[in-house]
Amino acid sequence: MKTASFHKFAKLCKQLEKLSSSISMREKLEDYFKKIPKSSIKYASYFLMGNINPKYKSNDLGIGDKTAVKIVAKAFDKDEKKVKKIFNEKGDMGNVVEKLNKRKRSSLSLKEVHNTLDNIQKTSGKGSQEKKKEKLADLLKNSTSLEAKYIIRTALGVLRLGVGDKTILESFAGAFTKDIKNKNIVENSYAVCTDIGELGESLAKNGLEGAKRFSITLGRPVQAMLAQRVKKASDILEKIEGDKLAAEYKYDGERVQIHKDGKKIQLFSRRLEDITHQYPDLVEYIKKYIKAKKTVIDGEILAYKKGKILSFQKLMHRRRKHDIEKYRKKIPVVVFVFDILYLNGKSMLKKPYPERRKQLAKTIDTNSKKVRLAERKTSKKFDEIKDFFEEAIDEGLEGIIVKSTSKNSIYQPGKRGWLWIKWKKEYAEGMQESFDVVVVGSYHGKGRRKGMFGALLCAVYNNENDKFETFSKVGAGFTDEDFETIGKKLKKIKVKEKPKRLKVNKKMKPDIYYDPKMVIEVIGAEITRSPAHTAAEKKGKGLALRFPRFQNTREDKSARDTTTVKEIKSLKNK
Repeated sequence: MKTASFHKFAKLCKQLEKLSSSISMREKLEDYFKKIPKSSIKYASYFLMGNINPKYKSNDLGIGDKTAVKIVAKAFDKDEKKVKKIFNEKGDMGNVVEKLNKRKRSSLSLKEVHNTLDNIQKTSGKGSQEKKKEKLADLLKNSTSLEAKYIIRTALGVLRLGVGDKTILESFAGAFTKDIKNKNIVENSYAVCTDIGELGESLAKNGLEGAKRFSITLGRPVQAMLAQRVKKASDILEKIEGDKLAAEYKYDGERVQIHKDGKKIQLFSRRLEDITHQYPDLVEYIKKYIKAKKTVIDGEILAYKKGKILSFQKLMHRRRKHDIEKYRKKIPVVVFVFDILYLNGKSMLKKPYPERRKQLAKTIDTNSKKVRLAERKTSKKFDEIKDFFEEAIDEGLEGIIVKSTSKNSIYQPGKRGWLWIKWKKEYAEGMQESFDVVVVGSYHGKGRRKGMFGALLCAVYNNENDKFETFSKVGAGFTDEDFETIGKKLKKIKVKEKPKRLKVNKKMKPDIYYDPKMVIEVIGAEITRSPAHTAAEKKGKGLALRFPRFQNTREDKSARDTTTVKEIKSLKNK
């Protein structure tokens, strides 16, 4: 079977690096996808995202900069000290191998490179690190200088082409459905089939019909349905549908999508990461207290000890690779479930919410204290929903989620619609708004903050143009411990140049730029227009958050899960 050459893919990457316009990138990708064999679409799609697999599978090869120096030295028969010196000068291992590699020709295919990197990722056990080094060194040795540049970047997880999944999906629509206007259909399909490679291959082979063939399936998470926010309670009545209202407690934990296939349990985060190994206790509870043989259930994991819900920050101590048993005992958890998406071979996504909730109650052992139904109130009287909101606040919770009970109250993967509306205590009159923002830069600290960051430049996501636009400069609310822990994490995502998908005003140029990966929660007094920021920029002024204050980090959220520009505009207009 004919496969695409990796050299042509590397040339594409070089071209994409020079582009800043998402439209130009989409057109370049569209042209590339039309020309390569259909069987190679999958591998190209993964690589463009800087991955080797779909995002819900592991893409970490377990290779860091120090190991990479050894691998590159071995591949090109160079002294490790020389390789390290060049790396320190260039700051990018891709540029190092491009300089050291003198090979002019290769016959590597996309599939061959993918399979080799995938094999490295799966290598484990005794002597695995040496085997990984050997395999990657051989791959680099057999590649050209340009190929080696993008192979090592992919292996290290630092490809940084500036291509987002939205741009790739739009290029699929243009290349395989003959009309870019079909991008919404393609994006909706991606919300259910979160394997971008599989979706791309299906579209290449079947056209637009290829986007319609996917449904929820065990082992492949769908994107989480999200809730809209309102500024005042009366807005809920204007937006929600149904002859009565349903409201559930809003828990501040880690969103989890539970996949149960007999005895096999998989737990996926909101970011679609497989977090099963982090919660062995939860796996046991699910086996014991979820009665269905095959099901997908939506819920929230909470740290819970002696009858009390612990803070989100406490729960985040469970996100670890080591000492899992120790922290299992130290920070026990429960899961509150609130939706069912799949049951014994049948999708529940198109069923109305009341039917899903009723089925969920039948699926859970309601006597369980470890797997519990989210507290709920249904009523035709809004005053009773208000009382329920007050109860949630008294319990120390964030607020409630009000849900539509209409016939159209389906589960919408990846959508932030008016079927679910969050009503948080911060939205109450006289209180500050909260926002999830992504850190894109920092400014050097002065005085007692010297040697640390003084403030963080933060952005929000614009899903219309697949860009990150600055919204706030956050310097308040940090403790000494925050400076230390956040500082360590920022070092790992530091980049030399402005990220390509970031729109920043010269007035706010930071001292250091970061890959848009770290999400933090901030509160602020109000949204105003500012010439310094770029969110929803209009006539040289963007939207900005006044008096922002750091609350906590949100490791459970990705950059695309940040508060959107659309949300901010709606709040500004209220």
